[in-house]
Amino acid sequence: MAGREGVFDQALSNGLAAIVASEWPGKEADRKGRVLSASALLKVIEEHVPATDGIVLVSDKHPMPDIPQGDTDALFQVPRLSSHTRIDVRTLQNGIEASQAARHGRGAGALQHRHIEALLALDGHRSLGVMGEEQQDRIQQIAQAEDAASQERAAEYLERIGEEEATRRAENVANPNAYHPKHNPDGHDLDTCPVCGHETFCVEGLDPVFGRVGYGQCLVCTYTRTPGAAEDEAFTEQLRSIMDDE
Repeated sequence: MAGREGVFDQALSNGLAAIVASEWPGKEADRKGRVLSASALLKVIEEHVPATDGIVLVSDKHPMPDIPQGDTDALFQVPRLSSHTRIDVRTLQNGIEASQAARHGRGAGALQHRHIEALLALDGHRSLGVMGEEQQDRIQQIAQAEDAASQERAAEYLERIGEEEATRRAENVANPNAYHPKHNPDGHDLDTCPVCGHETFCVEGLDPVFGRVGYGQCLVCTYTRTPGAAEDEAFTEQLRSIMDDE
């Protein structure tokens, strides 16, 4: 991604500033009121909470009370919040050095997955909570875009082979993932394809959250629905169901 070093620096600076301002008000800025750099903010954090092997654990001043967890329905499971925020000072500082080297023309830059993971770990602090939401929104947008592209390709393919050929294939289709109590207990019946309308959609599995929308591929028009797209559609169906009940 173009400019990824700049994005990393900005996100890290904003995140660290929010944490420092929340934990030690006033320490996030210098005497002129200017927000400190990411490196300086890391030093402020280390001054207040000594690092162990390069890791600082900032305890939550107001931890959430435990919420009873169900044993059966994963949909209603509430993730337990951590009682501290993990700040990998050593890795973040290394990421700062790598990104600045690239931005100032001193190298190609070497931002690695570990740098991004250390950045995202800051999102556990109560002063933040936005990176996770943005990630989730982006994942949803990607799933929707991929599904729209898959439907468009399938519609074009369906137009090329013609309705007569599509009907002939549908009448002769065999389900390669049919349910069998002994030989294929995880199998599924064929579902109706949203593109060609034939009952030829081979279900490989159900969306991981609601377990109501199948993902797989149509054996006639080749439309493919990913697990992400299935989850997105299942969520939409769930909202419609709630609205209908009201």
